[in-house]
Amino acid sequence: MLGRITSSFATKGLQRLIIARTTVCAEKSKWSNIQREASTSSFQQHEQSIQDDNADFTAKNGKATTYVEEEVAKFRLMASSWWDIHGDCKPLHSLNKLRVSMICDGLIQSGIAKAEYVDGPTPLKGLKILDVGCGGGILCEPLARLGASVVGLDAAEENITVAQLHAEQDPKVHQNVEYLYGTIEEHAETVNESYDAVIASEVLEHVESTDLFLSTCAQTIKPGGSFFLTTINKTPFSWVGGIAIAEYVLRLLPPGTHDWNKFIPRQELLFMLEKYGFVTRLVHGMGYNPLTNSWFWLSDTSINYAVHCIKEK
Repeated sequence: MLGRITSSFATKGLQRLIIARTTVCAEKSKWSNIQREASTSSFQQHEQSIQDDNADFTAKNGKATTYVEEEVAKFRLMASSWWDIHGDCKPLHSLNKLRVSMICDGLIQSGIAKAEYVDGPTPLKGLKILDVGCGGGILCEPLARLGASVVGLDAAEENITVAQLHAEQDPKVHQNVEYLYGTIEEHAETVNESYDAVIASEVLEHVESTDLFLSTCAQTIKPGGSFFLTTINKTPFSWVGGIAIAEYVLRLLPPGTHDWNKFIPRQELLFMLEKYGFVTRLVHGMGYNPLTNSWFWLSDTSINYAVHCIKEK
C-alpha cells in the first residue's frame, strides 16, 4: 500500500535497506527471479496457472475457496488498530480521499446513481454496495454517510466486531451499514439481490485464487453495476516500493504484510475482468507521500493502481 516515492527518497531508502536491514538483504537472492518472472508473464501462462491452482483450492466443505488462513491471520492481529489514524492503518485512512471520490464519481457518471440525489448531500442514496474485505469498516463508513446501503464483508470475525462497534457511534452510519462475517463465495450463495457496486480495495493481493475471487464478485453485481478495485501491480518497482521500503525501511506496514508473488499484473487483471463480462472505464496509478500521509493520482501504474469497470447489460 505504497505509491511511487520520489527518486531521491527511494535512493536513501534503498541505502538504508542495504546497510541497516539484514532481513531485506536476505531477500536480494530473489531479485533475478522477480525480474525474469515480470518480463515473461503472459496471459497463456496465467490461464494455465489458474487451472492448476483451482485444483488445489478447496475449503473444509470441499468447495473452492479464496480463503487463506495465513493472510486472514495478519488482519486479525490488526483488529485493535483499524481506527487508530496514527497506527498501521494510517495510509488506509488517507487512501479514502481517492477511493471515496472514485466510487462516488464513478457511480454518478455510469448513470446508476439516482438522479434525484446526485446533487445533494447523499448522492449514493438508493444504491446497494458490497465492500469485500472491509476490515474495520474504514471505507464502509464514508460511503454510508453519502447515503449508500453498505454491506461490509470480512473473513476475520474480529474485524467485523470492531466495525460494528465503531459504526454504532454514529447513527447516520449505523442505519446504513451492515457487517457480515464470511468469504465472498459464502456470501454469493446467500445473497438475494444483486449489488449496484462491489468494492475490493487492497484485497486481491491477499486472496488465494484471484480468478475465483473475481468470478464470484461478478456474480453478485447487477448488469450495469460497477466493480471498483485497488491493488498492487506485479513489477520490480512494487517489490522495492511496496515491500522493501514500505515494510522494512519505513515500517509503514508490519513486515510480511505482502507477498510479491500474490501481486496482480495490471494487464492480467484487465483481461480477467473482460472475461467475466466487464468493460473497463478507468485505470489510474496511485502515489503515496509518507512524509505528508497523502495519496494522489498518477499515470504510472507500476506500483499501486485502481480500476473501475462496469458489468455489461
